Amino acid sequence: MQIAILGFLLLGVPLLAGGVFGNACKSWDGVLFRWVSGQFLLWAGFELISVPMILMEESFTNLVRIFLLFTGCIILLALWLDIRRGRKGLWPLRGAADRNKKDPLGIGLWCLVAALLLVQLVLAWALAYEEGDDAFYVSISTVTAEADTMYLRHPYTGGTTIFDMRHALAPFPIWISFLSRLSGMPAVTVAQIALPMVLMVMSYGIYLLIGRRLFKRDSRKLPLFMVLLECLVLFGGYSLYSAENFLLVRTAQGKAVLANIVVPFLFLLFYTLMERLQDNKSVDAKHWLLTACAMVTGCLCSTQGTQVAGMLLGILGCCTAAAYRRWKLLLPMAGCAVIPGGLAALYFLLG
Repeated sequence: MQIAILGFLLLGVPLLAGGVFGNACKSWDGVLFRWVSGQFLLWAGFELISVPMILMEESFTNLVRIFLLFTGCIILLALWLDIRRGRKGLWPLRGAADRNKKDPLGIGLWCLVAALLLVQLVLAWALAYEEGDDAFYVSISTVTAEADTMYLRHPYTGGTTIFDMRHALAPFPIWISFLSRLSGMPAVTVAQIALPMVLMVMSYGIYLLIGRRLFKRDSRKLPLFMVLLECLVLFGGYSLYSAENFLLVRTAQGKAVLANIVVPFLFLLFYTLMERLQDNKSVDAKHWLLTACAMVTGCLCSTQGTQVAGMLLGILGCCTAAAYRRWKLLLPMAGCAVIPGGLAALYFLLG
């Protein structure tokens, strides 16, 4: 029962919430994009709800209640939008599989992609690695769920401590506590066993979406791209601080999610934006909303996310303004950076 509840929270709820962004762009189709975009919307909402409550020293139980209310409203909105779009917009499946039925080599490459991913998932489940930072982050999740406080208990001793501003603005461990509270599963099990498998699939799913944009669903190039990517990850342990090592070893830590999920997703959104500008097409408001959600999610994962996401968006704005003379696009880009900029200013003022 606990596994079913956790699976619904990590798979079903984001899949329902992703209907908010349906039909915003022709390239945004398929269950995979719906699941990823829905999760980013929920992550952004969690950041915006949790940070004020943490600063006001509210209880963790109140946070759970308010975020559940927010999630319910998002799901209702998504279902209403699905109904308005009609039957074709409910569960778009185009893009779920590539048209390579007549290509034996393409089928073999996709089997290799699945095999390499399965190996990584099995290793993540069977060989849970005790990384040093887990003693801090997993302890925060455990103490939060048990003591019903947020960043007011010392993660090592459980005793009271001074307010931790640095980590309070990036409450990704609190989100793990939320999953633990609703599923009834210990926070350490959620962080070390369940989340790595789900987040690893999400990371590769985002790279698959990027590959579809780059290779136009080529039956051979796209799976070959995924195979090479998985090999780079498997043999990327040349440093403790590489993105590949973070994906395999520190999967459930916020900074790993920033490096392997948030940043690639931002690149996907930026690529889609530049592609539409190249074709002289307008940019939908939902695109900017999803970009803003990705920016806020970077803040949820790590305080460095405010800097990294803001820097990437700033570079995009400069390139767009110089290459396409579309100076008006700087306004929505600045709007996407308001919340991260405010959180960064809050960190320097109160930290």
